Amino acid sequence: MIVVIADDFTGAAELAGISLGYGLKVSLCLDGSLQGDADVYIISTDSRSMQKDDALQAVKLATQVAVQLQPDFIFKKTDSVLRGYVADELNIQMEVLGIAKALILPANPSLGRTIRNGQYLIDGIAISHTGFAKDPEFAIQSSDIAEMLDHPVKVLHKGEELFMGLNIVSSAASGEEVDQWAARVDACCIAAGSGDFFEALLKRSYKKQIRAGQPFRSNAHVYVSGTSFNKSVELIRYFGSSYTAYIGSSIMNGSRGLDIWAEKAMQILQQHQQLIVAFDETINPSAFEAAHLRLKMAEQVKRLAGQFRIDELLIEGGATAAAIFHAFGINCFEPVYEWERGVVQMKAGDMLITVKPGSYNLPEPIRQQYKLYEDV
Repeated sequence: MIVVIADDFTGAAELAGISLGYGLKVSLCLDGSLQGDADVYIISTDSRSMQKDDALQAVKLATQVAVQLQPDFIFKKTDSVLRGYVADELNIQMEVLGIAKALILPANPSLGRTIRNGQYLIDGIAISHTGFAKDPEFAIQSSDIAEMLDHPVKVLHKGEELFMGLNIVSSAASGEEVDQWAARVDACCIAAGSGDFFEALLKRSYKKQIRAGQPFRSNAHVYVSGTSFNKSVELIRYFGSSYTAYIGSSIMNGSRGLDIWAEKAMQILQQHQQLIVAFDETINPSAFEAAHLRLKMAEQVKRLAGQFRIDELLIEGGATAAAIFHAFGINCFEPVYEWERGVVQMKAGDMLITVKPGSYNLPEPIRQQYKLYEDV
């Protein structure tokens, strides 16, 4: 049995999807109240969206829960581009587990996210020159992995023994390299990082299976986009107008326009049985606290659900997902289908929920559903 502790919900869902691909039964929860008989238990702490002290406390409690389950190993899912409190959270985990070493491999070569000579690249471009440089909470200004981590760390080169404390790999540009690093993880080391790293660890004990089954199909479908990632924002802005009810600055600054917005959203749902909820161009993420943006969006989605039966939510952005789940009082999920890497459908009571990271592509069937045909 395996326990994963993830710092946001889309990361947790990504590893749930990978686990499904190996025929493993998965239980995913927002707190320590894990349910069911599972091969993989995943705890999403949402710590990346918290203040630092709260984040460390959440990770400490999750690790204590994990220890009680006596798993074969514990994996720490971090952001693949090292946003958040990665080093501090790992130090807390090492203290609770009594382990003195951690190996961090954040790269996802299968998704074009690689590390070469200590530099992080997105499709061959230095990450500091990509959209991640404008992240409203954790802007990435350097492509050097040690500087990205912003904490004393040993940059580990091929052939070197793991040092005490935090080690981060200097090169992970292919699946073969990721497998080689995974082979060096043992009971004296915490493994932390990306989906590719987690899958490399799974491959040591389990066999990949052919994808089976189909996603569950729903009627009334609401796509909630809480990401600031430019490609996702522009895709909706240019091609999703027929289905979109935008939340603007007047709503964020008070109650003005809420009734008009809700009426438009209901009209779209009634006419099309589908709706996109997104922020409009008047919302500058740097002008609002990210937590306030997420809270307001969650309030409006909850309000819609009180007036119209929503069968499925597609939520873009892990912190947005966590805010919506809190508003709905949802804590535990049964992952059932992986659309594609990082885009996972789950059951939560009577509702279907699909989540995706803002920087990942939208699955083709959903693009077709909303007529989001063009690349931007």
